[in-house]
Amino acid sequence: MTVPLPSLESLAHRARLAALISELRPTHFRAPLTRLEAHRIPTLWSLYRGIMRDAPSETIRAHMREFFHTRRNIREQGAVTRALKIAHRRWDVFRKARDGDERAEAICMRYHRMIRNAALQDEADAVYQAELEWLERQRTRPVLTGAYLKPTLFNGPLPRLRPQPLHITGMIVARRKARERRTARHEMLREQTQLVEVERSFELALEKNVKEAPFERAFADNLGSWRGPINDDLKELGKSFEREKKRARTPYPPELLEQIKAARRAKVENKTRERERERRGEMTKRLLRQMRQTPPAHRLALMSPRERRLDAIARGASEVGYVGQVKRELGFKLRDPDAWEVELGRPENREMLDRMAQEIEEENARRRSKPLDENTDNAEPLS
Repeated sequence: MTVPLPSLESLAHRARLAALISELRPTHFRAPLTRLEAHRIPTLWSLYRGIMRDAPSETIRAHMREFFHTRRNIREQGAVTRALKIAHRRWDVFRKARDGDERAEAICMRYHRMIRNAALQDEADAVYQAELEWLERQRTRPVLTGAYLKPTLFNGPLPRLRPQPLHITGMIVARRKARERRTARHEMLREQTQLVEVERSFELALEKNVKEAPFERAFADNLGSWRGPINDDLKELGKSFEREKKRARTPYPPELLEQIKAARRAKVENKTRERERERRGEMTKRLLRQMRQTPPAHRLALMSPRERRLDAIARGASEVGYVGQVKRELGFKLRDPDAWEVELGRPENREMLDRMAQEIEEENARRRSKPLDENTDNAEPLS
């Protein structure tokens, strides 16, 4: 079955449709739109210069300069068009305000205040962020612990830091990996040396057994040329291994030793002050963790309820009062065994305190000996 050819009228109609549709297709440029002179000249010489000239205040002028600066690398046609429309609308408002339009002047003044307040907010946010970063650096700053990071094949003599800086960890890890690579290469070179020797021995044995067919010896006559590069690489690896051994034997400098000892003394002083604050009643993280601890499970299973209670009380920091009494009962070694005597009062007031304690004890005994209703009826009214 043959398909008939389209008529001349149909072909002409198709041509008209193609012409109409081609005009609606987007234009594809060989270069980005922002590089074309048709875009750069009107934008820079008319729009940008006009906005810089007609901006009602220096704040707005600086903001519009930043507006163009942040969008100078835009390449998408739609984004460029939207940015140009925004700039043209603002330029129209600036020109109206320059000509005396009250509404445009009010808009510009509000725009000026909005930009100024946003700038002040950005400054406050920057100060707040800088403070947060400083606090984070202070929280995570490396602190000398007073311990030693002894010299090894991968690091020299160093003080122990907590937390350990990442560059020190990275240095040690990189040197470990480098040593593994050098060790593997050293084994490979030694194996190649043995293979060269095997080939030389094979050629010499072959030459003795096959005399009627002479051949050119590749290894026996050129042994130095085969071993030379291998020996050079082995010497370089040997130097690297010697440097590592020298690093491991490096002694601590006197200045570093004094710094570590000073950090150790400071740590003891700091812990001593912490214990003093705990005895005065301050609850620290260390004391809270200590009070939450319990004896080991195998000891806890054999303890009576009273022993468990006394153990929990004795984990406090106080050395006076009931806590001090429990600690003395359990045989704790106290810093000041006579500190509990302050509870008895001054020597000149002890007679009065004993008399008051006796009166309170007698009154309590009298009340315990009477029925509850009678005690309630005779009780003094609350003021």
